Amino acid sequence: MGLDSLDFARLLRDAPLLSGLSETELMALGRASRRLQLPKGIYLFFQEDPVDSVYVVRSGSVAILLSSEDGRELVINEMRPGDVFGEVGLITGNPRTTSAITREASEVIVISGQVFLDLLRGESYLGQRLLILLAERLSASSERESALAFLDAPARVSRVLMHLEKQSKSKGYVTISQEELAQRTGLTRQTVARFLGQWRRNGWLITGRGRIMLLNHTALRGVTGNGQ
Repeated sequence: MGLDSLDFARLLRDAPLLSGLSETELMALGRASRRLQLPKGIYLFFQEDPVDSVYVVRSGSVAILLSSEDGRELVINEMRPGDVFGEVGLITGNPRTTSAITREASEVIVISGQVFLDLLRGESYLGQRLLILLAERLSASSERESALAFLDAPARVSRVLMHLEKQSKSKGYVTISQEELAQRTGLTRQTVARFLGQWRRNGWLITGRGRIMLLNHTALRGVTGNGQ
């Protein structure tokens, strides 16, 4: 069943960035929106693509990737239900600086970039909320960059595993493939597999197909140099 402008306006109101907009403004965005229902592993856009849309996650998750010159991809953010992304290029007028790929089956609302930009130019509330959002992302990005700059390879892997477990609804379990773990740490898949194999033999964790059970949190925290 298709969605009309009013349906889209109601869905967009659930996004924290857009929740304070007026009914008229939400309807304007709703008329310029379409819905995508995507399986896991689909790219929404690639690094260096022209920018013509803004995205809102309704369900699932979307990873934001930065590609290196040697072909590796680093996960620099992950968008979940209610998150808005893809707006930076509209503001700067530059091509996409990252790629975006679904991490699981996801529903995404695509908003016309021009309509979003027109609203941003005329609505101070949206501009203020966007500044806060960008500041929060910059802070999170600085934290990730510091970890990559000052932590050695095993500490990066341990840090990501502990962080993902903290976010997970199933405590003790992390659902992630070795390839995805490599993308989150800026390492090769072979390097990640070596550390996981060593820690499995030590009895610190158990690995399965796309799933990791953390057993010895004290030992894993010790790898990062943080015993707390």
